[in-house]
Amino acid sequence: TYMRRLLVPTVLIVAAESLTEASQIATGPGAGTGAYERSSLTATCLAAARLRGGGLSTAGTTVAALVASLGALIALNIAQNGGTSHPPPSCSDAAGLLALTSKADAVALWRASPAPTIGGWSGEWEGRLLPLGVLAPVSALITHNLFGPASRWSGKAFSADGGSGANLFERGPPRRAFRASVAPSTLDGRPVLSLDYAAAGEPLWGTVLGMRDELREVAPGVLLGLGGMRASGGVRNAAPFVLVRKTA
Repeated sequence: TYMRRLLVPTVLIVAAESLTEASQIATGPGAGTGAYERSSLTATCLAAARLRGGGLSTAGTTVAALVASLGALIALNIAQNGGTSHPPPSCSDAAGLLALTSKADAVALWRASPAPTIGGWSGEWEGRLLPLGVLAPVSALITHNLFGPASRWSGKAFSADGGSGANLFERGPPRRAFRASVAPSTLDGRPVLSLDYAAAGEPLWGTVLGMRDELREVAPGVLLGLGGMRASGGVRNAAPFVLVRKTA
């Protein structure tokens, strides 16, 4: 219950935008809700927030308290990355990654791993979130319910030259595009495979929220990623995930 209440100020606008797009996907091309319905949806969300808070003044106080709580959880999630001296676990395959129980272990392994060979990531990859860190339930909710929307996230697909790509979902075409390149990490300065959503023109997730993924190669065909949004602390406030190359 507490975590559900905590999400209200964080995902209200994202939910309104995503639910609108979900309606467009569900009803097919040209059948979107339009500006009027989008405004109505946002107004409905805001009205619900007022009702839950018992009026504008109370709602404002409640939201302020929840935002403060969210800030504390973000700080804890960052602390759970562990320090630079945290030893990486012995792990050389996807099964080992999925069995990790500590976010500090995941980040330490990510720090110790190299960026993939330039251009060597083309094709489709199956994706899994690692349920690590205090904000893992929030990351799962955003990734599987709002990011698509209308379908669970299932991985990523890269162009033949590796310079661009999009996310895969259980239903619908690839979407949420990104630009891909090897670049310095925003966390430790070493090379990573950087996925930049703003550079691909994603208006909400890229330009507004500043989504960025940073990946390194743990084993051939296995990438460990840290995903974050500038709006909530960037890659420091990471959600770890795994990509495994799909085989024919």
